[in-house]
Amino acid sequence: MPTDASGRRLLGALLLAAVAGLLTGPSLSCNRAEQPETSPNVLWVLWDTVRVDHLSLYGYEKPTTPHLEEWARGARVFDNCTSPAPTTTLAHASMFTGLMPSEHGANDQQRYLSGRLVTIAELLSQNGYQTYMYSANPNISRQENFDQGFDVEEHPWDRKYQRDAFRIVRRKIPPHDRSSELTGQIKGGRTSTWGIKATGELAEHGVESWLKQCDPQHPFFVFLNYMEAHRPYIPPESYRQRMMTPEQVRLSYQVDRSWVPWWAYTFGLHTYTDQQLAITAGTYDATLAELDDLLHNLLASLRASGHLHNTIVVVTSDHGEHLGEHHLLDHQYSVYEPLVEVPLVIHYPQRFEPGRESRPVSTIDLFPTLLELAGVDPPEGLRSRAVSLLSPRDKRERLAEYPVHCSEVFESIRRAYPEWDPSPWQRSLRAFFRDDYKYIWSSDGRHELYNIRADPRELNNLIDQAGLAKPLAAGLAEAVAGLRRPGEVESPQRVYSDIQLEVLKSLGYVAGDDEDEQAAASRPASAPVGETP
Repeated sequence: MPTDASGRRLLGALLLAAVAGLLTGPSLSCNRAEQPETSPNVLWVLWDTVRVDHLSLYGYEKPTTPHLEEWARGARVFDNCTSPAPTTTLAHASMFTGLMPSEHGANDQQRYLSGRLVTIAELLSQNGYQTYMYSANPNISRQENFDQGFDVEEHPWDRKYQRDAFRIVRRKIPPHDRSSELTGQIKGGRTSTWGIKATGELAEHGVESWLKQCDPQHPFFVFLNYMEAHRPYIPPESYRQRMMTPEQVRLSYQVDRSWVPWWAYTFGLHTYTDQQLAITAGTYDATLAELDDLLHNLLASLRASGHLHNTIVVVTSDHGEHLGEHHLLDHQYSVYEPLVEVPLVIHYPQRFEPGRESRPVSTIDLFPTLLELAGVDPPEGLRSRAVSLLSPRDKRERLAEYPVHCSEVFESIRRAYPEWDPSPWQRSLRAFFRDDYKYIWSSDGRHELYNIRADPRELNNLIDQAGLAKPLAAGLAEAVAGLRRPGEVESPQRVYSDIQLEVLKSLGYVAGDDEDEQAAASRPASAPVGETP
């Protein structure tokens, strides 16, 4: 019990603090002096469509990520990380919920994230976190219910960013660029162009502006999706010059990567020369160098403003990209390593010792990891294959799933190639990882098996070796039997702006000009979710 004198001193101190608050007004900056040490902030940076083997941090011969390498010296670099899925919607939904694709039910025909699921943003928000998302991918948006738990959701096509976004894209595309449909749209001055996705500097502006308004007494959770590495590849010429010879730079603007030849190559209807594929890979590498600079600038800005103090920083990807392997481009119809092997770097020295981590992990593991670091319990009764990255396992069986094929691109290819048969691509896939082996199950029976340590390019199919294949097939069946089944997934009518439809159409997520785009974007799934092997 305080004495009268001590009580008077305490009352006086409180009155002085109140007067000081009235004179100075509330602080609008979450600065390092005020941030509570018990609840770490979270900055989650996702580089959409980035394959791990093209990052110099992971041994690639070109210097695509020098800034990431420097920064990662103080971070934990995970060398054996898989994505639960090869496409955006599936992978994001898994990372946000801790569930596998066939459990959460969101897929490439049903992109809506069920409101019955509990996301990491919701859990953090319910426990005092201020939450912000900036997404350059139109699938990760309010229309698909991926804004669950975020106080603020922003995109480069928002009215406040449109003008700057269009200016950034126009600056990247010279008049002689013939590599995609984008040049004609820019020349025509169309502000509803889908190419405004590659405008990463706006993410930095968005998060810094939002952080100035946050309450310093509460931690923040920020999720940023960057789309520079997603087709169309439009890195500025200065980045191309870092990755290619002058002649390759010149040709990088001439290789036709518009949608029809791009997908026709994947479907065996068109071919690119080895030189054209090498130039495409070089252009892709240039987008990674651009992402590296964007990350460097973001971290420098947040460090200067004090927002990196007591902050967990995660850098990862949702999936990779095919660059001609197995005669494939883009990131559909496959669970090969270029799509499901992804980078993962976590900077938080308080809990993660800097260095390399070789034990098997998955990006789905970010769900329990970030909750544990924040001191937040997972949803009651949650059954998940995810494992906290604070205690990875020496041995672990992992899954990747492609439960429903994407059929949206078929119509445009059929118009160009009327005799084409899409049936070989109308299948679901699963990959099962055990030790050095990867078993690929296909719904049409075209199963595959690889020793990915000895054969990382997956060129030697071992499926005929029954002594290897049968135990792995049985392991996959057991793993799938342990997955929960999704309930009925909502299929609400979503209303898209013209600019969002342009983005969705040109990324291959809705049908082309000859079909009603609004109907295509909002129709429900027509295929079952999560067939079992």
